[in-house]
Order: sequence, then C-alpha cells, then structure tokens
Amino acid sequence: MKRILIVAGIFLLLGVANLCAQAKQETTKDTYASGTVLNVDKHVRESNYLGTPTDTPLQPEYYGYDVGIRVNCTVYTARYESALDNMPVTLAPDHTVQVSLQKHTLHVRMPELGREVDLQMVGHKPAKGNGCPVRG
Repeated sequence: MKRILIVAGIFLLLGVANLCAQAKQETTKDTYASGTVLNVDKHVRESNYLGTPTDTPLQPEYYGYDVGIRVNCTVYTARYESALDNMPVTLAPDHTVQVSLQKHTLHVRMPELGREVDLQMVGHKPAKGNGCPVRG
C-alpha cells in the first residue's frame, strides 16, 4: 500500500511539473517581437593576470560576439558565446529575428539550429530615427 502511494505521488508531481512547463511555454510563446540585427562585434575577454606576459597561463579558446538588435525603438546589445568559431546565419547584420525579451536575457529563435538561443543582455539604448520619438 505504501509503495502504491509513493508511485502515485511521483506521477502526480510529474503531471504538475508538466502542466507548469506547458503554461510557461505558452506564456512566452506569444511574447516574441520582430527585431533587426544591426551589428556584430567580436568580444575580447580582458585578462586579469598581473604577472609578466611570458608567464601568463594558457587560456581556453573563447568565441564571444556582441550583437546589436533593434526591437521597436530600442537597441539591445546582447552577448552570443559559442564553443566554436562560427556565427549562426540568423545573427548576420540586416537580418530579421524573432526575439523574446526577458529581464537580463534575449531569447532568439534560430531556425537553422532548430531551437531558441539565450543571449546575455549587455546593455540597451533608445534607437534613433525611423519614427522613434526623441528623448531628452
């Protein structure tokens, strides 16, 4: 009897977790906005080593890019990091992307990867021109 209650409790918890995941997916699904990639700049990590340059420890390969994406009248700068030295076609300049804005993250749909990629937000600023109001 005890074993049946434990198994039933596990199935109940899995069902609740599944419903929560579906609800979260549906709430974020409708919040995508169309954006345009403005620029892509290579990001170079700063070294915090204080010794002589010849004694610097080896650093792992790092491929990071700062991507400027305009959504409505705001330009967001987000960091794309990859283990390989390649950029997805979706993040090419003048390319239209689907973006979901979160607090410190931009979720970008990447059709060629078949998934959504999370980019860490580095900054944002008001866009200029093209019908955007001038802020003083």
